[in-house]
Amino acid sequence: RQAVGQISLATFTHSSTGRSAMASVADEHTECVLLPGIFGMFVQGLLFLASVAVLIFKKKREERLERLGRPGIRARNWATFLLDSSKQLIGSGWVHVVNLFCASTFGQMTEGDGCQWYWVNIMMDTTLGVGIVYLLLWGLTRAFEALTGHKKIFKSGDYKDESGRMIPLKYFSQLGVWLLCVTLMKLFVALLMLILRVPMAAVSGAFLNLFPESSKFRLVVVMVITPVCMNAMQLWITDHFIKATDKPEEQSLHGQREEARTRSELGSFEPQGELG
Repeated sequence: RQAVGQISLATFTHSSTGRSAMASVADEHTECVLLPGIFGMFVQGLLFLASVAVLIFKKKREERLERLGRPGIRARNWATFLLDSSKQLIGSGWVHVVNLFCASTFGQMTEGDGCQWYWVNIMMDTTLGVGIVYLLLWGLTRAFEALTGHKKIFKSGDYKDESGRMIPLKYFSQLGVWLLCVTLMKLFVALLMLILRVPMAAVSGAFLNLFPESSKFRLVVVMVITPVCMNAMQLWITDHFIKATDKPEEQSLHGQREEARTRSELGSFEPQGELG
């Protein structure tokens, strides 16, 4: 098997000859392994673009709800949105590399093949993993604030000082905390997969056996459909708690400022009185 850590794609290989057979007629036995390739790079790029599209759609939805006057909705500016999203995308890229390693390792050491364990990784990360990351972010943020005494640096989604100036230290501190969160989550999920490897291999095998073993569609399910759908849900939910959340009094103050600014702008258009 090829070394993990390169951009990879799932493809089918005959165990008797070692030849790749993405669209071959099923022989005695086939297994799904992870191999690099141009098409693999294309698929990874497609997954990245799909993730970016989900986040941009959510940003546009925020703006629309704010214009409609939805209570509690405050759209982020593009700078803040890009910083929030970059943390998610960097973390997702790191987890993707770990998933390829886990899928290859579990495929060699346990029942099932690399594709089955890649599917298990995706399903675990985007369901149980989201809850684990939420708790870790909450706990580690408060732990670092207590240890360092800097309560305003680690607050997720807050990258500016009181004057509105961007502070790079805040972003990189929060990025470090976020990468620690997703790494600890991945370690916990990998341990759980190891403990429950037999039932998980059975579940993933039963699901993937719904599709022909040598079918290209099975590859599409494992490498495209499942990641796109599940990652979209994960990104959407995670964006809710990775961005800054204002307290009620802060939201009220923001509303008062917006109202004052609107009145000021409208006042500039009032007709001037005739000169005496």
